[in-house]
Amino acid sequence: MGSLSAANAHLCFDVFKEMSYDHTTENLVFSPLGLLSALALVLFGARGDSASQMEKVHKCEQDTGVHSHIQALLSEINRFGHSQVHMASGIFAEAAHPFLPKYLDCIEQLYKLKPENLDFKNNLEDARMQINSWIENKTNGEIKGLLPHNSLVASDQLVLVSAISFRGTWKYAFQKDQTRTMPFRSDESQSKAVQMMRLEGYLKLGSVVEPRVQLLELPDAEDRLSMVILLPSEDIGLGQVTREITYEKLKHWLNSASMKDTGVVLYLPRLRVDERHEDLTSILTALGLIDVFDHSRANLSGLTAGGGLTVSTIIHKAMLEVTEGHSEITPTTHTSTVENPEIFKVDRPFLFFILHKETWTILFYGRISTL
Repeated sequence: MGSLSAANAHLCFDVFKEMSYDHTTENLVFSPLGLLSALALVLFGARGDSASQMEKVHKCEQDTGVHSHIQALLSEINRFGHSQVHMASGIFAEAAHPFLPKYLDCIEQLYKLKPENLDFKNNLEDARMQINSWIENKTNGEIKGLLPHNSLVASDQLVLVSAISFRGTWKYAFQKDQTRTMPFRSDESQSKAVQMMRLEGYLKLGSVVEPRVQLLELPDAEDRLSMVILLPSEDIGLGQVTREITYEKLKHWLNSASMKDTGVVLYLPRLRVDERHEDLTSILTALGLIDVFDHSRANLSGLTAGGGLTVSTIIHKAMLEVTEGHSEITPTTHTSTVENPEIFKVDRPFLFFILHKETWTILFYGRISTL
């Protein structure tokens, strides 16, 4: 599954850098695995140059078993108990382009989902509501109203949707009575009072010389996922770190001798991030995925018969919550008292990842610039 994790990571950094060009100061979060799994639904039915371009962006080839690997990883993630991950990726085509029976059978076997034909042309509002209901059901009610009014148009032909939510519970619990109001500095001249959580425990902590950043790994209660925080030095901007970081560097940093189990007092802002991305077709076009969006070039003959089908809309939503433990799950976590701890105070802009530890798969990549 290493090739899938690498493919997912390369897509992650490529897409994030494209997103960052137009969003240099805002918060930014998305799930590369969510986007990858949605693109895989198209890749399975793409042919010719359309398939080749998708493989280059996807960084996977059909014969690598990418689909079975994705299915296996999604099944693993869905087994999680205390770290709640809910994920749904779907594909919906205009009623005039019925899916091929073979495609339907394969996608149902691989992904346990059924591609659906909807009447965008004549019943657009009904189609929108059906997609919203499907996403809400698949994410156990975590993500509602994915598609607001006017997010679809009657000329839509093939709509991809991807939604994922995460509510972490950690090996060391954030206690509500430890949360305090503290400043978070968005830049040298601006700060804002935020709810700063606190926990104490033994965590992997390290540093990088170039660029100058500190790294901290916060494991979940089952030690299957971890939140990795990259905190730049005060004189280093997030933009520089974003431009320089790669999957290979991240992996090297986290595996280096500098990452040591350390007694730490962590101060982290209470996080509730909910971001919806509609502009993914232009981002993927910039990365070289062109044909599937072009009527004269698209070859999706493995999805439907008759030709003329193009991907018209790709919508992705990522929701992430890192807060104090709820009463029903606090007993599964614990607190710790540490002698002479290091202080790790996340009181300025930072990057973070949510990793599936066993496979090194990135579930979320985010940037927090302001709160």
